[in-house]
Amino acid sequence: MMLTENELLPRLGVFKKLIDVLPEFICLKNRDGEWIEANEFALQVCGVDRCSYKGKSLNEQNSLCSEGMIQRSRKTDKKAWETGHPIKIQEEVRQKDGSYIYLELIKQATYDEEGNPLYLFVTGRDITQHKEKEEELSVALELLESVLEGTTDAILIIDTNESLIRVNHSFENMFGWEEHELLNGDIDFHIIIPDEFKAESKSIMGLLAEGSTVPSFETQRVRRDGLRIDVSISFSAIRNMKGRVIGFCLIYRDITAHKKVERALRESEAKYRVIAEHSKDLIAVANPSGELIYSSPSHEAILGLTNNLEELNRILFSRIHPDDWEFLRAAFMKARTKKKPFTFEFRLMHQNGDWLVMETNAVPVLNEWNEIESFVTIARDITATKETEELIRKSEKLSVLGELAAGVAHEIRNPLTSLIGFAQLLKETDEAMKDKYVGIMLTELKRINDIVGELMLVAKPQAVHFEYSSLEDMLQSVIRLLDTQAIIKNIEIKLKTDKDIPSIYCVENQLKQLFINLLKNSIEAMDQGGVITLTVMKKKGSITIRIEDQGSGIPKERIEKLGEPFYTTKEKGTGLGLMVCYKIVKEHYGSISFESEEDRGTTVQVKLPIYPFSVV
Repeated sequence: MMLTENELLPRLGVFKKLIDVLPEFICLKNRDGEWIEANEFALQVCGVDRCSYKGKSLNEQNSLCSEGMIQRSRKTDKKAWETGHPIKIQEEVRQKDGSYIYLELIKQATYDEEGNPLYLFVTGRDITQHKEKEEELSVALELLESVLEGTTDAILIIDTNESLIRVNHSFENMFGWEEHELLNGDIDFHIIIPDEFKAESKSIMGLLAEGSTVPSFETQRVRRDGLRIDVSISFSAIRNMKGRVIGFCLIYRDITAHKKVERALRESEAKYRVIAEHSKDLIAVANPSGELIYSSPSHEAILGLTNNLEELNRILFSRIHPDDWEFLRAAFMKARTKKKPFTFEFRLMHQNGDWLVMETNAVPVLNEWNEIESFVTIARDITATKETEELIRKSEKLSVLGELAAGVAHEIRNPLTSLIGFAQLLKETDEAMKDKYVGIMLTELKRINDIVGELMLVAKPQAVHFEYSSLEDMLQSVIRLLDTQAIIKNIEIKLKTDKDIPSIYCVENQLKQLFINLLKNSIEAMDQGGVITLTVMKKKGSITIRIEDQGSGIPKERIEKLGEPFYTTKEKGTGLGLMVCYKIVKEHYGSISFESEEDRGTTVQVKLPIYPFSVV
C-alpha cells in the first residue's frame, strides 16, 4: 500500500532520528528541488541551517555549496527525474576552515504506483581520504614515470608469469627492441638473453618467485643487431598491499666500456707484474702513510729478506741508515705536498750487515680527486757505482792536493827561512833580544802548522756523515789553503757574506772539496791576475754561493757539456773535477750553474738547502 505525503512525512521524522547517527550523506528532495528531510551529516557538510532548511532549495538558503555546485545539482536532479535511473556524481564542498570534503553522491528518483513523482532520494559517502590517496597514487605514478623515462638504465617490468608489463625508453635504446613489439607478443623479451645464460636467468627468476633476495650481478645480454654487451643487473620484487609478490623489476646498466677498461687494466697489470716479478730493481707500492702493499721478489735477492709484506713492513724501515732519515722524510713531505715524482739516495742494511746505497725513484699515484692514492718506488743498488765515484773523488782530491803542494811548499819556505835566520841570531844575542826573536819564531811556526793542518784536514779520509756545519768557516779554510797559490798569480780572493748565515746540513769535507775545485779552476783561468769574489747569500730556506772570476771565460757551446766525465777545457785536465763537483752538489740536494763570456770571466752559482726540510 502506497503512503500519502501526509502519512509519509511523520514517519520520515522517525526515520531521521535513525539516520542522523550515520556518517553518510542522506537527503530527500521533492520535484522542485526543495529539501524535505536530511540527516545531520548532510546538514553539517553543506552548512545548512537545521531550523530553516525544509521546503527550500539550495539556492534559497545559506550554505557552503558554491554556485557551480548548485547549478550542477539542478542538472543532475533533472536528469535523475527524466531517466528514472540512479545518477552518480562527485562533488567537493569547501568547509569553513578552508579544507575540502569530497562526496560521492547517488541520486535516485521515486514514484508512486501510478508513476507520479514522489521524492528524489540522495545518498552519498565521504571519499576525501580515497581522493587524497588517488592524488598520492597519481603523483607516485607520475614520479615513477619520470624515473622510468629519465634514467639512463634500461628497466623491464614483468609479472610472476614472466609476461612483459612495461619497458622504458632506455631499454629500447640499449637493446634496440621497441616496447610495442615486445608487448604485442611478436618478440619474446627473453631474446636478449644469450643461450648459455638462459639457464642462469631461469634459476634467478625462480629464486625471485620464491621470495629470495638476489644480489646484483654482472653478465652479458644481446642487442637487436646481434652485438653482445656487458651489463650489471639489479632485481627487485613488486608487492601488493598484502605483501604478496605480483611482479619483478629488472634494471640493466651497460658496463661494456667499464669492462673493456677493466680487462685492459688487468692485461696491463699482468704485463707490469711480469716485469716487476722478474726485475732486478726493488719495486714496491706503498700507501700514503708509507705502509707497503706490494713488494717485488727482488727484495729477497738484493736485501736477503723474505718477500713477506708483514715482515718487510716490520723491519725494512729499521734498516735505513740513521743519517739518511732526515732527507728521506723531507723528500716524502715534499712529494705529498707537491704531488710530483722525486729521486733520492739512501743507505739500506743488507741482511748480512753490509750497507747498500740505493738510488730510488718515487712516483705518487693520484686518484680522480687529485689525492695521493699510493707511491710506486723503484730502487736500484748503486753501491758499486758509488764506490767507483768515491775512488774518482779521492783521485781528484789527491790530484788537487798534489798541485797545491807546490804553493804550500813555497808558503812554508818563507817562514822556515826566517826561523833559520833567527836561530843563528839567537846564538849571538842577549836575553832581551832572545825573547823578541822567540816570539817571532813561534808566530811563524804557528803559521806553518795552520797551513799543514788545512792540507791534512782536506786530505784525511772521512766517513760520509751529514751534520750541521758553518759555511763561512768552511770557505775561510778553503781560502787559507788556496791563498798562497792565488798570491803567486797575483790574484786576490775576497769573501762577502750576508749577516746571520745559518749552518747547513752537509758533509763538510765534501763541500770543501767542491769549493777547492771551483776556486782552483778560477785561479787557473786568471793568467793576468785579478780578483775572485765569493758572495754568500741567504734566500728562502737555502744558501746561494756565487764565485765570480776575471778569467778567460768559457765558450758558450762548451758550457752545456761541463760536468761530463773526461770533458775539459784545460790542456792537461782530466775532466773529472767538475764531474765530482756536480755529484757532490746532487748528493746535497742542491744545484750548480755556470754563466760565462769569453775574456770577461765566469760566474759559478751553487745553491744548497739549509735544512733537510727544504730539499730543492
